[in-house]
Amino acid sequence: MRNSIIYIFLLLSFTACNDKLTLSPAVQLPTEDALTDIAGVNAGISGMYAGMRSVNYYGRNFLVIPELAADNVYLSATNSNRFPSTFRVTWLTSDGDITNLWNQTYTVMLRANNIINSIPALKDGTDAEKNSALGQALFVRALTHFDLLRVFAQPYAIGGGSAPGIPVMTKFEVGSPARNTEDEVYTQIIDDLTQAKSLLESDAGNPYNANAYSVSALLARVYLYKGDNANAVTESSIVINSGEYAIVTAKDLPDFYNTPGTSEDIFTLRVLSTESLGSDDVGRIYLKPGYGDIRVSPDIVKVFDTDDARYTSFIMPFSGSPTEYENEKFYGQDGISGLCSPKILRISEQYLIRAEANAKLGNYAAAIEDVNAIRANRKLPDLVNIPDADVLANVLLERRKELMFEGHRYFDLLRNKQDIVRTFCGDAVELNTPACTYPATSPTVIPPIPQREIDVNKNIQQNAGY
Repeated sequence: MRNSIIYIFLLLSFTACNDKLTLSPAVQLPTEDALTDIAGVNAGISGMYAGMRSVNYYGRNFLVIPELAADNVYLSATNSNRFPSTFRVTWLTSDGDITNLWNQTYTVMLRANNIINSIPALKDGTDAEKNSALGQALFVRALTHFDLLRVFAQPYAIGGGSAPGIPVMTKFEVGSPARNTEDEVYTQIIDDLTQAKSLLESDAGNPYNANAYSVSALLARVYLYKGDNANAVTESSIVINSGEYAIVTAKDLPDFYNTPGTSEDIFTLRVLSTESLGSDDVGRIYLKPGYGDIRVSPDIVKVFDTDDARYTSFIMPFSGSPTEYENEKFYGQDGISGLCSPKILRISEQYLIRAEANAKLGNYAAAIEDVNAIRANRKLPDLVNIPDADVLANVLLERRKELMFEGHRYFDLLRNKQDIVRTFCGDAVELNTPACTYPATSPTVIPPIPQREIDVNKNIQQNAGY
């Protein structure tokens, strides 16, 4: 069995699964025992979401890696030896952070697949219960494929649809899966989300489980990344025009990221105080006490108006080193330092998706209107009289400020074919790096397929440059 991605699944997925499931031995699938009735399936859904909370996925690393590889933050010269290759953009094929991200994301995908493929044979459950379970699992399967594609494949705007994507997995099977093309991966993602939307209710009352609005929000992001701007506008408008969500106000902004379930939240990965990762909670990589390894770069500080509520709420002098800056977005939830329930999809991003897509479609007034909807809640005046040629740049700047530290920056630069440029570079306070500029088209700006996968899967193709 040492010849497939599923070998890694079998080692990792069931030993790490939520304790609500009674698990079979690690070499067996649990579906026969655990996923034969609706109670087992619902426990499986809890396990699926629990897998997303891993430190190697949304629990920390998937929020940190795309920031540290870009230009919003830097790794301190005095650090705990976490993420140095990510900050230097010099990944090895044996890189632990990249390998763990690959493994954990596919583990969550496998859990989703087990649920999807068990539902037709369920012994009980109403149609509504089955539809809810199936829709949520399809949503997560689409999200995991999309997240892996974003990390391990070139952006669609650079590589195109025929470029190598990632292996599409829709069921358990022993084999050696090759990488599907990017077009094939996007087709699977969009098909899963389209089906999920037909199954799930438009219920905004519980942002901790995927619903039809969550699906539209993710579809909007997927279409934006693929360059299908018209559909990005359509899907983001469904969420915005529903009236179910509201942009968080400047008054509520300081506590927003540490308050799960606000009216801004579309899909939030709920983390209870009993599920804290301790020193590995996401905020503690930024803060002291904690690792405090990652500092806010002057490159992002200088783009803010000092009256901006995001600046006054989240960018502070670093504890113990007041000439540096720290990220206060994730100061702590439920009285636990650094604990955070990741807001994976929120309404402000939908406004920014629609603004960017409209700017690329030439609908400049509509784009500025959406940007101003956010600025009105950040203590900033409206943008007025912006030349058409400058609209997209203004949208992307607003996106950078609004979504900073949330795991978007690296992807936003590359999918817009913008180089990673660090003007704050080479200072004694930060870890040394081999370069200050990383071209968007450089092959090695994309991480490698993990060597462990290459070793056991004869059919998988390594990324260029490794």
